[in-house]
Amino acid sequence: MPSGSPKKRLALGPLLLGLVTALAACVEPIQSGGVVMYGGEEARVAAMCRFRRGAEGKAGFCAPETEAPAAVTLARVEKEQRLFVGAVEAKAGDVLLDNGAIAAVISASDGALVDAADVEVREDALGRVSTCLGAPLGCLTGVTMSLSQGRDGSAQVLARGHAEGDPRVTIATRYMLVPGARVIVVSTLIASKADEPVVIPSLGDVVHWGAAEPVSAAAKGPPPPTAAAAKAPFVAALGHYVAYAIAPADDRPTLEIEGAARTVSLRFGRDVTLPPGGSTRYERLFMVAPRGDTLGVLTELALVREGRVPGAIELRFVDEAGKPLPPPGDAHVELLSPRDTLVPFLRISPFVEEAVVAAEAPPGAYELDLRGEGLRALARIPIEIKSGEVTQATITVGAETAPVPAPVAPEGGTPAP
Repeated sequence: MPSGSPKKRLALGPLLLGLVTALAACVEPIQSGGVVMYGGEEARVAAMCRFRRGAEGKAGFCAPETEAPAAVTLARVEKEQRLFVGAVEAKAGDVLLDNGAIAAVISASDGALVDAADVEVREDALGRVSTCLGAPLGCLTGVTMSLSQGRDGSAQVLARGHAEGDPRVTIATRYMLVPGARVIVVSTLIASKADEPVVIPSLGDVVHWGAAEPVSAAAKGPPPPTAAAAKAPFVAALGHYVAYAIAPADDRPTLEIEGAARTVSLRFGRDVTLPPGGSTRYERLFMVAPRGDTLGVLTELALVREGRVPGAIELRFVDEAGKPLPPPGDAHVELLSPRDTLVPFLRISPFVEEAVVAAEAPPGAYELDLRGEGLRALARIPIEIKSGEVTQATITVGAETAPVPAPVAPEGGTPAP
């Protein structure tokens, strides 16, 4: 059985803009150790090269582009405008950001991020992400919006207002999207107009995942005590055809998470005291992955948090006799590695029309496994994924063996041997 060793270089188009280049040009610097800076045009190009739906098929792994990514579209939502499918909350007057890879809507009423989707699939599974400072200050309110477009094609939405519980605490949350990226950089500046020190209980957000199903990225170990905040490097949730993640944009390794199910409070700092006239800032990354699986989430995180430019996998499937099979729709291909607390898995679309399934993945050594309805991989396939390369693998698929029930002893007797 092929082990996945053949490789070929990704075909990279002449994309000229990287996420960090635009950040540095458009906004004041974020905290030390922020979003990774890539060196040289090749690394920036590789960072912008995205598999979109995990089923590019015969020829194209990263189709050559004739031009740099188009400028981000920045527009007010019009009345009765249907932007996505799903639980869409956008209303007339809200602001749409669209860079051709992802699209998102910022609410004009409270400055929350209320919709987000992959542009190709256009499924919105998000509830909302609101800037909140904890009790008694509450969330951002009294919002006024301003929009701006950068010369490099980036776009920003700035929501200014104050804390619900104290109008002397002003809040300004900025959303920035650059051409081609799958990450929105969210930055919040909190300032005090009070004559005495003010304590900010939480630098954070309240997240309503909506139709997206949360997945745990907490480190392995015993659960935290009741009512204690869990810690994780990021939070994520999966829709049917889209996935989301939120992570710190600086060098802190974890954030704090409180709550359960589809509503959680995220904390990037706690009990920060502002002197009279003082201010503080926190930044986070909001990611939109192209499929409803963890592989898309972890690929984006590895890219923007660690600077690990993705490689890719190209998968084919055969039966026990070696006869080619079509990709098993809705099956999960797991990329097993001892370093991951959240297992990367690729969800194969039920609508794949080609014999090949391809998707980006973080570089590293893995073992491929497959699980589906009544299906399994007959053996795990060891592979190594390298940045900028496509690693091919063939998975032999067989029927899932039903578990053998334990023998039941007749009443008053002993089990049969």
